[in-house]
Amino acid sequence: MSKLPNDFVLRYARPPSESTVAQAKSLHQNVRTALGDGYATLLQGSYKNDTSLWDMNDVDLVAVSSGVVSNAFGRVTTGGASVSWDEIFARIERTLQADRRYAGKWQRKDKCIQLNTGVTIDIVPAIYVTNPESDPVAIYSFRERRERRNWPRNHYEAGAEKSRRTDGAFKQTVRLFKAWRRAVSTDSKIAPSFYIECLLHAVPDNCFSNVGADAFMSVGREIVSWNYQARPVLRPGGGDSIFTSVEWDAPQFKLFQQKLSNALGYVEDARRASNEQLAREAWIRAFNGQSPS
Repeated sequence: MSKLPNDFVLRYARPPSESTVAQAKSLHQNVRTALGDGYATLLQGSYKNDTSLWDMNDVDLVAVSSGVVSNAFGRVTTGGASVSWDEIFARIERTLQADRRYAGKWQRKDKCIQLNTGVTIDIVPAIYVTNPESDPVAIYSFRERRERRNWPRNHYEAGAEKSRRTDGAFKQTVRLFKAWRRAVSTDSKIAPSFYIECLLHAVPDNCFSNVGADAFMSVGREIVSWNYQARPVLRPGGGDSIFTSVEWDAPQFKLFQQKLSNALGYVEDARRASNEQLAREAWIRAFNGQSPS
């Protein structure tokens, strides 16, 4: 029997406190009300998917303009007025600036409008493809100068279903891997949060366990064995593989695999240690010397 306490391991995967979640919910509702009936608003990202770590400080809110259809992906009625993405962003920005709670507290980013209100809210302007109430929606990158499809509702449902199939172990393990990635590298480009969710969603259900160390080892071994060229990793909600030269490219994924392979050696030491102290020490080494908060 392993000497490594499961509660010690799972401290790395702690979700946000109830007070933090309550604050985020309140801010989300306030922003939703401020935007008004012209938008279908929905949450996405780690907060919505219950994969945020304990120190969560941001919330992603998609704001779908109910009257604007995508030129790139949707069926545009001939003669309809075209609305630029600059104007789509500006409409939300004007609404925020006119609200005394949010005036001067926002700034435009590449794909979102970042609102700083204690907990940061990233408002992602979007337009619809089929209708505002269904996926996909279209979002825009000013840096790339192009629209891209996004499936926030489907992503949530896919994660919730995998969580049900694994008795909750999937989301817990996602948080554990996010904590590990943050411990071993400050460069989020090596494995952004969204990519980790996609990656673990592609791992077979039988690799997951509510024993944190067992899940980390089983999932980690699976990922380390993958061949980048032969093993696409699809987005859970829909769309193509994240393994592309413009998203998670081969060198970045290879570096992730190398770091994970190194960590798995310490994880195995922790699972086989003869006493609890040695087990804890080995596990901390797997997390680059970082103890749980």
